[in-house]
Amino acid sequence: MRTDNEERWKKAIEGAGDGVWDWDVDTGKVVHSRQWRVMLGYDAHEIGDTLADWAALVHPEDTEARCDGLARLLGKQTEVYISECRLRCKDGQYKWVLNRGVIANRAADGTPLRVIGTFADIDRVKTVDEQLKSRERQLQEILSFSPEGVLVFSLTNELTFYNQRLLSLFGIELEPGERLSTIAFMEKIGAQLDLSDSSGLFGGFGGAEEGTLRLARPLRIVKWEARQLDDPVLRHILFFRDVTRETEVDRLKSEFLATAAHELRTPLSSIYGFVELLLTRELGEADRREFLGIVYEQTQGLIQMLGELLDLARIEARVGRDFKLREQELWPVVRRVVTDFNIPGDTRKIRVKLSRRSPLVVLDADKIGQALLNVLSNAHKYSAGKGEVAIESVQRKEDKASWIGIRVRDRGIGMTEEQLGRVFERFYRADNSGQIPGTGLGMSLVKEIMQIHGGPVEVVSEFGKGTDVTLWFPEAEQGAADE
Repeated sequence: MRTDNEERWKKAIEGAGDGVWDWDVDTGKVVHSRQWRVMLGYDAHEIGDTLADWAALVHPEDTEARCDGLARLLGKQTEVYISECRLRCKDGQYKWVLNRGVIANRAADGTPLRVIGTFADIDRVKTVDEQLKSRERQLQEILSFSPEGVLVFSLTNELTFYNQRLLSLFGIELEPGERLSTIAFMEKIGAQLDLSDSSGLFGGFGGAEEGTLRLARPLRIVKWEARQLDDPVLRHILFFRDVTRETEVDRLKSEFLATAAHELRTPLSSIYGFVELLLTRELGEADRREFLGIVYEQTQGLIQMLGELLDLARIEARVGRDFKLREQELWPVVRRVVTDFNIPGDTRKIRVKLSRRSPLVVLDADKIGQALLNVLSNAHKYSAGKGEVAIESVQRKEDKASWIGIRVRDRGIGMTEEQLGRVFERFYRADNSGQIPGTGLGMSLVKEIMQIHGGPVEVVSEFGKGTDVTLWFPEAEQGAADE
């Protein structure tokens, strides 16, 4: 018989909203309290009083864990039985309950004879918990596509959240669910950091801070930003963004603007000086014509430079969308450029040696004409008085693809290895004497045009002996025309 104390205990438990059960291990009978049945929506006669009746209500996915817990209790491996499982309610739905029991009576050999326990309704808690886990999974999925690394630390300086981008950015690996302190995390990424640039990172900052890190392997620049959270659990959230390319673009832009300003200043200063002389001095007709000729030449150079700069800017901004690409024969384009080519005072003829078959390529005739004209102009300017300039066709095969090349050959001053390495730099000129006219933009423009056409520019040069420049085109198909 139950004692008065047991009855009071039972009422107290039920008053708190929990159900009570009492299991006689020998007989297998289980007595359930009224609250236990109400929790699941059953009347007294609708649930049997055996352990099997109870087991029949357990969700199939939870049966194994429940049986394991009971086996450990009966096997004297534990004094307390605790399990979370889903029980089937009268309406057919399942409800999460927390089941806790203790051994009330034992036999002389310690075998459990009677177990008493409680059921607590934790369905709402489990539902909220599952919703939180689902939201966390969704957040992880969203942040996995973020270009920024995300890191969250708790009030105890423990790593509680990170995304995959953070790991790849710092080149580290963490086990799923691994928790690290701030110090442990810093030790993991320490080999990557230039510590002279990491001052303030993770270090007791206030509401918002930012800074820049330099990573050593591979060399990268990472911008970080930290925010202090108004949260009872979380302390800081940090964002890391790889700004290596942006930094390099800014550097190149500044370098380009400085170089462009210098290149523009030289002819403008010359024009200004000669115009000032024309305005302030009484000059003879011969001097006037000479000065006006210089102003005219310098102005022509400026117009050419600005035109090429605009061409480069348009190509880069539009990525070839302004190009009128169509399949056509290549040799007519080459012959037209050669026919129209003219250098004042240079009477040399261009020797042309093209294959009989005119290949078909996809190109913009005007842009390729501009590129070839720039190469021919360089060949003439840098080989003045030193033999002929020739154009010839060449072929090669790579991975079953056919390539057609237009090679411009001169026997001029050539280039050193250092000069050859800088041939496509903007405003770079192999001749620094100022005696050979040019903007230093021609080969940069040639490279940009050829990139849109899907072909490289090959430059071979030997100092004092001349230069070969080859424009390569992927062949569309066999051409039928003979020239």
